Amino acid sequence: MTTRTVTTQAELDAALADASVSLVIIDSPRGVWLRVTSNGIGSATVRASGSATVEASGSATIEASGSATIEAWGSATVEAWGSATVRASGSATVRASGSATIEAWGSATIEATPWVAVHLHSARATVSGGHIIDVAALDLTDPETWCTYHGVTVVDGVATVHKAVGDNWSTDRGTDYSPGSTPDALDWRDNHECGGGLHFSPRPVQSRTYYPTATKYLACGVALTDLRPILGDTPKCKAPRVVTPCREVTIDGEAVQA
Repeated sequence: MTTRTVTTQAELDAALADASVSLVIIDSPRGVWLRVTSNGIGSATVRASGSATVEASGSATIEASGSATIEAWGSATVEAWGSATVRASGSATVRASGSATIEAWGSATIEATPWVAVHLHSARATVSGGHIIDVAALDLTDPETWCTYHGVTVVDGVATVHKAVGDNWSTDRGTDYSPGSTPDALDWRDNHECGGGLHFSPRPVQSRTYYPTATKYLACGVALTDLRPILGDTPKCKAPRVVTPCREVTIDGEAVQA
């Protein structure tokens, strides 16, 4: 049995498909996100360290250390230590120690040692140990509170939120988000439920959760008075229109030069 170090999605997929590999070490550079699912993972252990950034879903199991960042959902299991950051939702399970930071959503299960900071977003999450920061009591249906909590930049009453799209600057719903455009929703419903409007996420990587085949990312400005946080396990919002032109960004939110 062998250990293999990978830096790209193609290398990771090949390592997980190789039955002779017992340990896969992800050592991707900052800004490169790799995705691990239970499909084809076999029995290999996946370990993320350094500045690696990984999405884990299905029943995948990840070990995270150093400054690694993990987005976990479904029934994924994450073992986190060092200064690792884990955002867990769905039925994900996280066991954390050291100075790890955890965000617990949905029905996530968290087991933490005393110095782990656990941001509790859901009353359905189960947390054992850790230093709990209960944000479930915040009114995250309030646009200003939602933006402040999720680190959304607001300037002159305009919030910058993000959208994941395909090569044609659109999603499967057909709205065109081409750079320089200011799209409008034709089906606007003024509520805090999914559907009926243009949907966005606080960060580009979060927007990929809703469009996994995305190849491009956009920063879009919406009026704070128009923004409606959507209730649920993962942060997203909607608006009836974009008020400042869409611009292309990287998955980390950096501007893409035309």
